[in-house]
Amino acid sequence: MFNFFKKDKSPAEEKPASLKERLVKSRQKLGSGLSALLLGKKEINDDLLDELETLLITADIGINTTDKVLESVRKNASRKTLKDSDSLYQFLKDELERLLIKDNQLNTDINETFVILVVGINGAGKTTTIGKLAKSFQNQGKSVMLAAGDTFRAAAVEQLKIWGERNEIPVVAQATGADAASVIYDAYESAKAKNI
Repeated sequence: MFNFFKKDKSPAEEKPASLKERLVKSRQKLGSGLSALLLGKKEINDDLLDELETLLITADIGINTTDKVLESVRKNASRKTLKDSDSLYQFLKDELERLLIKDNQLNTDINETFVILVVGINGAGKTTTIGKLAKSFQNQGKSVMLAAGDTFRAAAVEQLKIWGERNEIPVVAQATGADAASVIYDAYESAKAKNI
């Protein structure tokens, strides 16, 4: 009846790792894994490339990026520009930096309606970012329309409408719980019809 002093035997709920923690873990896994994989290896062969593929995928580099890296390694190895593990290590470092850190500017100089979809977890600042982006595009002389696609969270539509009012930008919205895809489709069709 009185179990005040007994320890709770249920396991503690684990807090999910933050993005930063996961990125640090991936970087450490990749760095130590590359060192271990390439240490003492003199020849770049299929076995080494298979192990490299496994390492890149398990370090959360992603399938597409891994494929691009391996394709580039194979091409350079066949041209004999990669001769040993030291040159491969430096090449991988440069190639991953080129693929993962390249500048991906959004091309907004097209003369047709296009969509920017903003996604993220609750509380990350999506609505504020959308408002600021909309104002920035407006300041560049572009016509802008906002679509309230977050139909799940009641305050989301209202917050986006406030940003629209502040910047004198039209907002397409429906009631909370509406089909988000329908809202986006309606907004896109409206923007096309109004040449936005």
